[in-house]
Amino acid sequence: MRRFLLGIAIVLVFFGALGAPSFVSQLSVAEAALQPRDPFIAQLIEHVQEAQLREHICQLQSAEGGEACNAQGSRWSCDSAAIDRAVEYTRQYFEKLGLSTKLDPYSLACRTGVSHNVEAILPGTDPGSSEIILITAHLDSVAQGVRSSRVAPGADDNASGSAGVLEAARVLSQYKFKRSIYFVLFTGEEQGLVGSRFYAARLKREGANILGVFNMDMIGYDSDDKAVFEIQAPDEDSYQLAQLLMTTTHHYGLALEPEVPDQAPPWSDHASFARQGYPAVLLIEDTELGETQDFNPYYHTTADTLEAINLSYAKRIVQALVGTVAQLAEPVQ
Repeated sequence: MRRFLLGIAIVLVFFGALGAPSFVSQLSVAEAALQPRDPFIAQLIEHVQEAQLREHICQLQSAEGGEACNAQGSRWSCDSAAIDRAVEYTRQYFEKLGLSTKLDPYSLACRTGVSHNVEAILPGTDPGSSEIILITAHLDSVAQGVRSSRVAPGADDNASGSAGVLEAARVLSQYKFKRSIYFVLFTGEEQGLVGSRFYAARLKREGANILGVFNMDMIGYDSDDKAVFEIQAPDEDSYQLAQLLMTTTHHYGLALEPEVPDQAPPWSDHASFARQGYPAVLLIEDTELGETQDFNPYYHTTADTLEAINLSYAKRIVQALVGTVAQLAEPVQ
């Protein structure tokens, strides 16, 4: 049913059998799995803070002007005021980190005016490299039967993933890497991946050299404390990104059980990049696709709030992501 990480040696054999795709052309990441833990990567991983994730989720699920964590907010992309508040919150946060930040405009049929994704860039230091790595999530929320500015707090779907992107940006922006890292928050996901489709198509037209896309969508629910999370990979190149994530998770002892289901439905924003031929994976809590299931029962309801989120679990997923991306981006120490 699922492809498990059988051991670091098998990962190396796997890489060797497939040859050397662009993002593992030097095999430096795979070879590092045979070495003692890299103190720098371990330090980065330890910088991820649960309190930061909680703060972002609180801000995103709350109504404008209300007390943090009131769970009365909405980020419905068809409601200009609701989604624009969230967009502005994240834009300002990226700018405070010193990242080059911009709003990426596109048209969404259900709202008046222009919609925006939020993009922040940590530029690489290697002048000869055009390679980039993306860390993404969707910022918008929805609740069944609820429209306009009514309640749709979306703490797990997907304030959790958005908070993960913001926290990864905080940690990684304190250091320099050879390759550029893009932090991108999409809107219009609940309307059919609209924002990410526009964004991925634009990067393709511009000839962007994307090594990999790591998309987080619902990383907060773990009611059984088994710490299972899925890495959905739609093709073989994406599967290698999944292998790197699993290797990092085990190598740095993050107390998670990462698994790669045999299926990878195009249900989240990573699919927009896969369609353009880019390696892309989805990091998500335990869904029905594999042998176990611990999916959030409050999905797309007004009860999707912080109270149901396991922040320690979400933190460890973000730690695995940060460690993996840092290795791919090649830190300048």
